[in-house]
Amino acid sequence: MQKALLARTRPAPARPGHHRATDTRHHSLHPASPERRTDGQFVVMLEAYRDSGGIAGAPEVLALFRRNYGPDHATLAKWVASRQVLCFEWQAQAWFPWFQFDRRSLLPQPQLRPVLDELTPIYDPWQLASWFARPNPWLSDHTPVTALGLDLAAVVHAARAEGFIVRG
Repeated sequence: MQKALLARTRPAPARPGHHRATDTRHHSLHPASPERRTDGQFVVMLEAYRDSGGIAGAPEVLALFRRNYGPDHATLAKWVASRQVLCFEWQAQAWFPWFQFDRRSLLPQPQLRPVLDELTPIYDPWQLASWFARPNPWLSDHTPVTALGLDLAAVVHAARAEGFIVRG
């Protein structure tokens, strides 16, 4: 039943003269340049991830890792550098959406890898985190973060479609 919600129907074509990847209805969380990001956009990001566990700053993530004998600082830094996890910067602090970590092992969710493989070449970290948080026409307007647990194949398909559209 849940998979039916994520039908892989092709979204309506973008308006003439507008590239879907630049349509502001779907990209309101991330303007073209980091200098234009506002407090309001960060609040939108907080709200968008609330139902999937929220987001946390690096100190909070590392504190939880230490308390639960999880990965250390060096491992988290390696994951960020290799873009194996979503991490975006806001006011000189690294922020992590919680949905991407397994609740027991605190390791990155393995199903995230194929989606990140499609999107990390085309998006900066803020844009990538935003992509997961906003409704996606390829997912019947569900957010990818919500759809990930319902239909991984549909989310990978949406990421691949996004890459195709952005690359042209």
